[in-house]
Formats: sequence, structure tokens, C-alpha cells
Amino acid sequence: MSPVSPDSSRLPENSRLPERPSLEWLRKRAKRRLDEMRAADASATLADAQFAIATEHGFSSWRALEAHVDALTVEGQLFDAARHGDAAALRTLLDAHPEELHARNKPYAWTLLHAAAFGGHLDAVDLLLTRGLDVNARERGDNTSAMHWAAAAGHLDVVRRLADAGGDVVGRGDDHALEVIGWATCWEHPHAAVAELLVSRGARHHIFSAISLNLADEVRRIVAADPAALGSRQSRNEDHRMPLHYAVVRKLPAMVSLLLELGADPLAVDGSGHTAAAYATSPDIDRAVMEAIRGMTSQELISAERGQRQARGGAMDLAAVLALGDCETAERLLREQPSLIAAGSTAGVLPLMAKRNDVPAVRWLLAHGADPNARWSHWGADVTPLHLAASQGHTTIVCLLLDAGADARLRDSQHDSDPRGWAEYFKQPAVVQLLDAHLASTPE
Repeated sequence: MSPVSPDSSRLPENSRLPERPSLEWLRKRAKRRLDEMRAADASATLADAQFAIATEHGFSSWRALEAHVDALTVEGQLFDAARHGDAAALRTLLDAHPEELHARNKPYAWTLLHAAAFGGHLDAVDLLLTRGLDVNARERGDNTSAMHWAAAAGHLDVVRRLADAGGDVVGRGDDHALEVIGWATCWEHPHAAVAELLVSRGARHHIFSAISLNLADEVRRIVAADPAALGSRQSRNEDHRMPLHYAVVRKLPAMVSLLLELGADPLAVDGSGHTAAAYATSPDIDRAVMEAIRGMTSQELISAERGQRQARGGAMDLAAVLALGDCETAERLLREQPSLIAAGSTAGVLPLMAKRNDVPAVRWLLAHGADPNARWSHWGADVTPLHLAASQGHTTIVCLLLDAGADARLRDSQHDSDPRGWAEYFKQPAVVQLLDAHLASTPE
């Protein structure tokens, strides 16, 4: 079989594609099908037409059909070989089609080197570099080089090879503003060995990468050199979170305490107006934040007593004292500002405590009249406490809210999904089962 021949073994059994289909041919077919469908149903969409075309040819989705047709081209086979680390096939294809070395893959214009590096395929990376592919070429989605992706995936040998070939170990200018060291450390799984290699080649930690790896001395050094680092923000992709938000996200209580010790503002907000506490999904992650807020609350209460005036408190004051089990202060705050949990309140205290799985606080709020169906703006979506508890798998909180009259059929404002949908999306099977039983026993 020649390198450019389609692999007929990958075709679905009922595929009736022509011998050399093209994506343009498929798109035109989908548009014609859409016209036909709309003649019978005005609500038909292009996605409906694409799905119909895909299933006719034995594919489960339009994306799967597109991927198959793309793989029939020389460029498609090159990227398939690079992604799978098939250096032999890559070499054969490039020998026959040397002009394709600089091919760019849709939709983000990855190079072959991006594909091979992200997959951790050292032989393929070495081949592409030897053939002359630019080690620092950037793709157009996140404006990253192959090294960013190799670092993100933790492929130490590939990162070393790219660096040896002159790869930029700093990599400023990516769309997440993390640099290569941030891509190595700031995603779900930090790669300390990759970060160490990058530092040995001239990179420097920033505050987010240092937090990720729990490097207390490095965080202290960064802040001592530039106190403004405590107020630095991540990119718009991360909603402009600050270091304290980030430490809570990463579930690093020691880092949370250190940042507060160094002067981080416990009430600083991200791009959506949320404090670090809004990111907590258990009561212990940000205890130091709550203690700092309660300290400010106590000062305000003392000042109010001295000035014989009403104390000024907000949702975070009430949340902090409840998180620390200070029910006496919570009672006082509520007496002076009942609007914090009054019907129709958007303060968000109950949703916040439901998300963080604070059972005593949720019990207290419900006992004091908090609305179990109160809406709260949660990163662009107006949600109920039940949505948030369901998404985190907090079954006890879910039961408390349902017993208090929470409506399991309410939908959020952005995704038009009920709490069961949130539980399913976030892979919380116990909550899905619980809500299924509740919905089955509750008439609409």
C-alpha cells in the first residue's frame, strides 16, 4: 500500500463514501441536506444535517466523519503518524512529500512537531527536528510552541530534546500567560521534574508555578523581589484569578496560609467578582481565608459597638463565621442584616456553603430561613445551591436541600440544565442516583 492510500480497514462497514471524498464535498452535501430538512421542519439545524450525513456513511458523529476524511490526505496521514509516534511512517511520507514538512493542522495550525511532542514521541520529534522543522514555531490557538505542550504532558525527554535543539525554555506570550514553566505545573497534574529541567536551562518560576509545586521558599523569594506578585492575575481564560484564588483551586492550604501571611487580600475578587472562598469545595482548604475575614468582621463589630451604630457586614462575613462554627456572631450579623438570607437574596451564602460541603453551616442557614432555591451568579450562570452541591458530589448537602424544599427541576441560566444534569456532567453517579429517585417520587 502506498503512503497516501486510504486505510480501508478503518472504514465502517456501511460506509458509502466515494473513493476520494473531500471535506468540501461533505460540507456542500450537508448544506443541501439542511435545505431538504427545513422544507419539512423549519427548526432543523446544520448540526442535524451533518449528523444525518455522518450516520448515512456509518459514522457516529460529523466530527468522526471529518476526521476520517482528513486522514485520507497526505497531510492527515502525516499528523496521524506524528500523533501516534510512528516515526517510520512519518519518514516515508516526508521522503515522498518533503513539501509537507511545514504542514499546519486545523483548526489551530499545529505543526507536526506540536503533535509529536504532545504525544511524547521522542523518535518522531527527533526526526522532525533533524528534517529542519522550527523548534520554536507557534500554533495559532494558544500561541504556543511544541515545548509548551510537551511540558504540559510531562514528557521530560522530549522537553530536553527540544531545549537541546534551541527551544525557548521561557516561552512568553502564550494565551494563558503561563510560559512553559506554567504549562508544566499549572494544569491538573504538575510535573516537577520538567520544571526543574526548565529552571536548569534558564527559566524562572513565577508565583503560580511556585504555588503549584508547594515551593514556599520560592514564593517568599518572588514576593520579596516584587510584592505586587500577590496581586498578579492569571489570564482571561482563568477568569483573572489571583494567587490566593489559585491556591484554593489547587487545594493547597499551606500555600493559602503562606499567601495570607505575605499580605494577600482575603477579599480580593476574580474577574467575575468572586473571592477565593468561592473556589473551595471542602471546609478545610481555605480555613485561613475564613479566619482572616472573621478577624476583619470582629474589628467591624467592635467599631460598631464603640460608635453605637449598626454593624456593616456582607455575605462573606456571615460565610466566614459560619465556616468557623461561630454561630453567636452569625446570629448577630443576621439580626442586623436579615437581607443576607432573606427571600430573594442574591448574597449567595447558602450556595457558597453548599458548594464547600459545609453541613453545619447549611443546616444553620436552612433553620434560619434561607431559601433553598435562592439563585446565585456562579461564573456566568445563575444557579441554585442544589446545582452546586450536585456538581461536587455532596450527597448529604443534596439531601438537606431536598428535605428543605429545593426544586430539583430548576435549570441554570447558562446551560439550561437541572441539578441532575450538573451531577451527570461532573461525574457524580451517587448524586445522579439520588436525584433520579427523588424526581421519580415527585410529581411535576
